[in-house]
Amino acid sequence: MAIRLSGMNSGLDTDSIVKALVSGYTTKKEKYEKAQTKLGWKQESWKSLNTKVYSLYSNISNLRFSSAYNLKKTSVSDTTKATVTASSTAPNGTQSLKIKETAKAGSLTGAQINATSSKTTLAQLGYTGGDAQINVNTGGTTKTITLSATSTMSDVEKQLKEAGLNASYDSNYKRFYISSKDTGVENDFTLTGANAAGASALYKLGIAVGASADGTRPNPYGEYASLSGKNSGSTKTTQQNIEDARSAYVTASDNVAKYNAQSSNLLNAITYGNAYADVQDFYAAHSSADKTKLETLAKLGSGRDSAVIMKNSDDSYTTYSLTTAKDAKGNAVYKSADGKYISAEETYMADGKTYKKDSDGNYINVADETDKYSGDTAKLTKNVAYHEVTEKISYTSTTGEGDDAKEVSYTKVGDTDEKLQDADGKVYTKRADGKYYADGEPDDSKNGITITSKADYTSNRESLTNAEAANTAYTALTNGISEADLNTYTANLSTVTAFESSEDTVLKAYDDYTISKLTEAVHSAYANNGGKAGVQALISGTGAYAAGSDAADNSYAGRVSALTTAAQTAQETVDKNSIVKDLAAIKDTNSEEYKAALSKLVDEVDAAYDLSSSAQYNTEASKIDGKDAEIELNGVKYTGASNSFNINGLNITALSKTSGNDEISITTATDTQGIYDKIKDFLTEYNNVINEMTKLYNAASAGSYEPLTDDEKEKMSDKEIEKWEQKIKDSLLKNDTTLSGVMTVMQSAMSSAVEINGKKYSFSSFGIHTLGYLNAADNEQNAYHIDGDEDDTNTSGNTDKLMAAINNDPDSVMTFMQQISNNLYKAIGDKMSSTTLSSAFTIYNDKQMSTEYSDYTKLIKEWETKISDKEEYYYNKFSAMESSLAKLNSTQSSLSSYFS
Repeated sequence: MAIRLSGMNSGLDTDSIVKALVSGYTTKKEKYEKAQTKLGWKQESWKSLNTKVYSLYSNISNLRFSSAYNLKKTSVSDTTKATVTASSTAPNGTQSLKIKETAKAGSLTGAQINATSSKTTLAQLGYTGGDAQINVNTGGTTKTITLSATSTMSDVEKQLKEAGLNASYDSNYKRFYISSKDTGVENDFTLTGANAAGASALYKLGIAVGASADGTRPNPYGEYASLSGKNSGSTKTTQQNIEDARSAYVTASDNVAKYNAQSSNLLNAITYGNAYADVQDFYAAHSSADKTKLETLAKLGSGRDSAVIMKNSDDSYTTYSLTTAKDAKGNAVYKSADGKYISAEETYMADGKTYKKDSDGNYINVADETDKYSGDTAKLTKNVAYHEVTEKISYTSTTGEGDDAKEVSYTKVGDTDEKLQDADGKVYTKRADGKYYADGEPDDSKNGITITSKADYTSNRESLTNAEAANTAYTALTNGISEADLNTYTANLSTVTAFESSEDTVLKAYDDYTISKLTEAVHSAYANNGGKAGVQALISGTGAYAAGSDAADNSYAGRVSALTTAAQTAQETVDKNSIVKDLAAIKDTNSEEYKAALSKLVDEVDAAYDLSSSAQYNTEASKIDGKDAEIELNGVKYTGASNSFNINGLNITALSKTSGNDEISITTATDTQGIYDKIKDFLTEYNNVINEMTKLYNAASAGSYEPLTDDEKEKMSDKEIEKWEQKIKDSLLKNDTTLSGVMTVMQSAMSSAVEINGKKYSFSSFGIHTLGYLNAADNEQNAYHIDGDEDDTNTSGNTDKLMAAINNDPDSVMTFMQQISNNLYKAIGDKMSSTTLSSAFTIYNDKQMSTEYSDYTKLIKEWETKISDKEEYYYNKFSAMESSLAKLNSTQSSLSSYFS
């Protein structure tokens, strides 16, 4: 920037004069700066409000469904024995519970040893061997640690921890304390020597534990040693024993999987059969067409809120789910189950792709807008298929005379010649010899032409004339059906769908217990043997369809019991031969991997036999084995590795054993207070949002207040500036039409009436109402209050009608709240839909404001340039004047010198 020396000769304050001369331009720029500042503040205000509205919108989403109000509370007669919580699926009523055993972690208290500190070494304990290898098995996984004579108690402790155990050495009591990290039998642990040195080291450390006196814990080496051919009386080699055990393990494992799959399918078929019969009975009240339609709609579940349904020519129905895509006209785009798309106005499908109309009248793939297709509103026309050609190609004539005459054949692709189109618009047809012939110009030849690839598509438009909103269709079909019956039907249909769509991964197609065979049996029993009674006869084993005799009790439950017993017997064989588990996992017994694994296991078995014969045990060491928890709920036994059980909606934590036949009572009931609190929380959030909107809309005018310039701020304190600006910010949404529109639809949704079983309900029906303009605090006239709410000073003295309604008629309360929540959700959702002026999930014109803000930035820069140019202009003028004055002064000085 040039250095300006102002008024050197004239004595004028040039800067002030120039500033005054350009003040008109500066005022204009400041006007735009103030407008931009206010717009920025307005954006911040809208953004803050939008966040709260979107939070309300998100939170009420779940309130549209009955599951949000299916709250349960549970009481336990003896909380010292168990704690219980209930989920929404827990049945109401009283149930009995016995705690037979609590889960325990395996633990070992070592024998006292002569190690005075954690630094004592194995050598100081009398260990004289070499590398001691110890197998640490926990949770079915074995890790081998290696110790030496120089290993300290601290080293032992560290390696045991790294192997997955809790371990510590107490130098005061001179013992090791070791335990598994988790409770249960499957998480228990064993410590065994992997070699003779390892067995010796365990003994010196005081943690060598042998078989228990009562025989419940076997010799730690016995399982392996029992397979050794060194055993007295053994007629087979170690390898033969191992391979026999492997064969037994594989057969038993397959049987366990088969029996479990069969019993599981049968058990599920009991629930499925009853559900299927109930669904068919429900459909009996509808026509066959309505049945198909109803089933299709029911499968959508909560997805009905954003889906349409359309009848096909074969009387089936197709559903389409709303996507975030829009066509060029802003229409919503829906996706069908087969991945195709339709728009609410027009549909263009081709090759499984989706097309929308662009400004050029072409159709574009929604997912990839790089491929364009010309066409009319009915079809996507074929485009020429292009291919890239990089080699030089010559084209010879098909015509000629005498010896020059040539015959040319062409390659056909279906009924269409395979053609190439060059950038010059000429089309070439591929010949049998791979050359290309130029249509219309047989003598033409071209070298190195460049051609790009594109495919052909043709598609017919699909009309949505018969499409209807899924929710509307479902409501029409179920009109007059009670919510309880409708919920039962939906639950039954879900059970039917889940069973029939499940797959058998273990059972073969010919097995009598496959999903398809059981489904066929249930369908046949219903159709041919008396409806639901026929299905129940099939399940109970008394009907004509009860074929087979898997158990003395030929009912499904009896067969399940027999199969469960068979699975348990097979599992005992699996457990007995578990040491060959890894070997059995190798399917190819001729592979080198199998041979190596077999050889290794033979060595381990023989080594275990040798150790079993020579190992010493610390009789003073105490090992408590890990135990599973065992409970009885309503007479049915359940076991688990932990003390926590989740059974039929109840979350049970076992704390201590019950005595003898003592029982704990678990009482589950509808959580009326929880439902009340959920409604109250919803109203509280709504009130917070609507009160803020009302306050912003009714704000006091800022009058002539405008954002401050930097010069104005210099004359004010920080507190004065903050107060000045806040007054403007508070008034930015006063009487805003967009805000008014959002408030109106929200208030309308909340004040609407809901018809339930022929009777109309509103919030006032449950003692919920606004206080009105005369009684409400400022800007709170639109907020809702609950009569009898102890936290609300305005209505706490009134009769509590809401809690009374929840206690006496919870279904009506829940149905009302679902519909009101749905109305409000839809009202807000419509206001938050994307437009050319606003983004999705935004209630204000954020796109428009962003554009306006950018326009102000551009304007401000333009006026800054104008000011700079004008200042430069005036400074140049004053500079010229100063230069002239300087010359004049110089001339005067010269003349004066002649007269002096």
